[in-house]
Amino acid sequence: CKIMKKLAMGLFLILGLASFAAQNNVEVKAGYDFGGKYDIDDYAGSSKAKNGAFEIGAEYRYEVSPGFEVGGGIAYQSHKNLKEKDYNGKNVEAFNSVPVYATAKYTFDTGVVKPYVKGDLGYSFNTDKFNNGMYYGAGVGVSYNNFNAELMYKENKSRIDTWWYNGNLNYKRVTLGVGYTFGF
Repeated sequence: CKIMKKLAMGLFLILGLASFAAQNNVEVKAGYDFGGKYDIDDYAGSSKAKNGAFEIGAEYRYEVSPGFEVGGGIAYQSHKNLKEKDYNGKNVEAFNSVPVYATAKYTFDTGVVKPYVKGDLGYSFNTDKFNNGMYYGAGVGVSYNNFNAELMYKENKSRIDTWWYNGNLNYKRVTLGVGYTFGF
């Protein structure tokens, strides 16, 4: 599977970069969205996704000043089908994504439990007949003993060009994620 190869290559790249610098963090993470929304330009406005979806990924971050980290990440994001039916009466199929992105995170030093704010910006490689596009996310979270829990708004941009529709099809959602950070 091409997506799994890209994900594996990205993880090895991030882990390889982590071995060359000090004050490094590598976070392995997973997330779940409880039903996103597809923003469909020039067609139906927007459409809810059928059920929720999951994602897995890894990030490498370097601490540039106390509490402030910058770095990069890669993830595999599964998106659910649209609730709408196509002309054959089947659910309109969605796409999956492998975003590669830059990330910035600021952690507030408040004691044992540390809240943080975070942002991602990058490029999403999308599957099937969906064109690649921009990816971004922003959110908040808390860290406790290297365990992280976060709530983020995320969007994967895409465009579809088929015989029955040409236009944007963007997946928007709020994701609840958990992760573990390894410090090097």
